[in-house]
Amino acid sequence: MNLILKNRQFFALWVVNLLTTLGLELYTITLLVSVFEQTGSTLQTAGTMVARTLPAFILGPVAGVLVDRFRRKNVLISMDVLRLLLVIGSYLLLQVDGSLSVWSSYLILAGLSAADVFHRPAALSLVPSIVSAEKLVQANSLILAIRQILMAVSFAVGGWLVLAVPLDQIAIGIMILFGVAILAASMLQVERRKERGKAEKDETVWQAFIAGWNYLKSHPIARPLTIMETIEHVPHGIWTGALMLVFVIKALGGDTAEWGYQVTGYFSGMIVGSFAAMWMGDALSKIPGRIIVWTAVLVGFLTFAFASSPNIWVAIGVAFVFGPPFAVRDVAQDALLQGTVDENQLGRVYATREMLRNIVFIISGLFFAWLSDFFPIRTIYYIGGVLYLVTAIYAVTNKPLRESKLEPSTK
Repeated sequence: MNLILKNRQFFALWVVNLLTTLGLELYTITLLVSVFEQTGSTLQTAGTMVARTLPAFILGPVAGVLVDRFRRKNVLISMDVLRLLLVIGSYLLLQVDGSLSVWSSYLILAGLSAADVFHRPAALSLVPSIVSAEKLVQANSLILAIRQILMAVSFAVGGWLVLAVPLDQIAIGIMILFGVAILAASMLQVERRKERGKAEKDETVWQAFIAGWNYLKSHPIARPLTIMETIEHVPHGIWTGALMLVFVIKALGGDTAEWGYQVTGYFSGMIVGSFAAMWMGDALSKIPGRIIVWTAVLVGFLTFAFASSPNIWVAIGVAFVFGPPFAVRDVAQDALLQGTVDENQLGRVYATREMLRNIVFIISGLFFAWLSDFFPIRTIYYIGGVLYLVTAIYAVTNKPLRESKLEPSTK
């Protein structure tokens, strides 16, 4: 870990990820709790997550094109400036009682999320520009580890913070985080990518999106990876907060506190898995495809185990065990994409992947929530396990994906 963090450019990018993830997640959680405190309405509180999710598939096509068209360092800086201005705006919109109106909360969250649609692909696409192919696994492990740690911290601290600290002071703290992130991003020194040809320069945004889509469809690794993840986000719909809460209460006789323990167990497993991926660096570089395939199989059987949990403590234990294979596979997927996709197409590949995943996840989550009104909640999770195994079958039968390797010469 010390060796990769001694790379000054990667360390600057890592700090940017740290600060922006903490700022975004912490403010999202505090606004979510604030809306619930004001309204007491589950529906209006759920609106905060809709505001957070919608921009990803509305702006996905444009985001990928612009990330590939402009300097990615400048994209990072401009998006963090936008987020800083949005938080300043939320501070100015605070009501007399120190709260932010429900609709203002929705708009601020949608704006922060819209900025993230551009920021995240730009940050991930920068990694292969500043890290050697041999260090991609280690770099992605560190990025994922800090993201999961901060997600866990945000869930643990955010709910308490909005009750103990006035929203105006929280907003000032978030402003500081984004301000420092802008300074860290400005320290990045990345070589300019090769000049685009005249035909590429003359492309409209729509033509550039179509060119990126065609590139993705013809790529032997990016295409099956994207298909696999899109299919897999159908069963991912069983892991929404609402369905997991129903499972804890109806299937296990637990309460909201135990639901929180279950979520924390999963994040803890992801953190462990992130560091395990770093330790497995050589194996992940040599056989990333096989690791991706067999973790897909494992997730299917773990879902069956979760559905069969006799009590909350078994469910928490299974939730923890989910974390490491998901983390290891996420690192392998990012390293494989960064090592095989042309750098001038990488932003579009990442943005398209995010767009498809979000569309499928929202539809699937709503479908399974509707289905749970007619079937026992354990049955919903058994259905999810079957669907995960369908994804695994696709992965196992795709030879280019199964036999893919990460080598300096593959890019």
